[in-house]
This record gives sequence, C-alpha cells and structure tokens, in this order.
Amino acid sequence: MHVVLVGHCSPDAFMLKSMVGRVLPEAQLHTVNDQRSLDAVQEDGALWLVNRVLDGAFDAGESGLDLIESRVNSVPGARLILISDLAPHQETAESIGARPGFGKKGLYDSESVNRLNAAANG
Repeated sequence: MHVVLVGHCSPDAFMLKSMVGRVLPEAQLHTVNDQRSLDAVQEDGALWLVNRVLDGAFDAGESGLDLIESRVNSVPGARLILISDLAPHQETAESIGARPGFGKKGLYDSESVNRLNAAANG
C-alpha cells in the first residue's frame, strides 16, 4: 500500500508519517510538495492524505479541496482524505468524492485511526 502525504509542512508530515506508520506499518510513504513530484507518484490504489492548505507549488494553488476535486475527476477510484480539523471543509471534501477525513489535532483518536484504516482497506 502506498500512502502519499500531499502539501504538508515538514513538522506536520512527520506527525502524519508517525501516525500512518503505527496504523499501517506495511505502507510505503511518499511526501509530495510540488506538482512534478505529485505527477511522478501515480501509484494505482494509493491513498492520498491531502492538506487543506497546500504547502508547496501545485497546479491547484493552495487549495487541497481543488486538488482533491481534480484527482477525483481524473483518477477513477482515487482514494483521497482531506486532513483538516474544520468540519465544513471535511463536508465539502466528502461531497466532491473524498473519503471521510480527520484533522491533525486528533491524529491518534480512534475515529481518525478507523477512518485511515477504512480508506486504506476499502
């Protein structure tokens, strides 16, 4: 299983790597902070953990929601999760095709762990 961390600053990427490593120890992690790297990591079945405000240089600008929408429309079966603590943004992400996401404040909450597992295994 490939897990792609998209648009996260170094400290946040470190926290997410730690969480993913505990929940999905077999996962191969990729950190992406620019469009060229994003385009290079086109693994079928990869799980994408997309930051709400992208840190880096992406065609979608700073909007993780725009990036999710473009991936949902261009990559059939894409598995994307928005990483955000803001409920309205989570609702928007799900309405455009993302899996239920979670925020950085609750990385180790049982609900976040369950959502990561569900997205990774389904």
